[in-house]
Amino acid sequence: MHTFQIAPAVLDNYRNGKLTDERIDFLKAQATEQLTEIAQNAPLLERFVKQVNAPEKIDDTLLWFLFMSNEDICDAYIDQFGKNFREMIPVSDLADLLLYAVHLKKVKEITLDGFEYLMEYQHEGKDEVDQYCFMNVLLYVQKSKEASLEF
Repeated sequence: MHTFQIAPAVLDNYRNGKLTDERIDFLKAQATEQLTEIAQNAPLLERFVKQVNAPEKIDDTLLWFLFMSNEDICDAYIDQFGKNFREMIPVSDLADLLLYAVHLKKVKEITLDGFEYLMEYQHEGKDEVDQYCFMNVLLYVQKSKEASLEF
């Protein structure tokens, strides 16, 4: 995973400079709300958990990340609950949650349940989010290094 390779100091700078507590709280609340909705339909929850082969003990934000980075699951969720938003959860939401989880692990030395599983999980949706997250951090670093020139 590319995001996990980012140096802790860079992760911390990005987290403090770009990823606000309000944004993280919003994403965690969104994850909790949607997982609660899914949990009300036990067969659907079981199907989703089986599709991502989720471990028995996994943090809600990581489970939501696994679900929503899987296009088939995301589409099924939207259809099942009649959501009136796009067919996909925005990649930026998932990228911010991924960076938050990696930041907790590498900078704060806090591991969410299921973090190791997430690191090993192979799926094209996860890879896409990982690349997006990594590129966001690189762009942030580049912008922070730019100096204005005055003539």
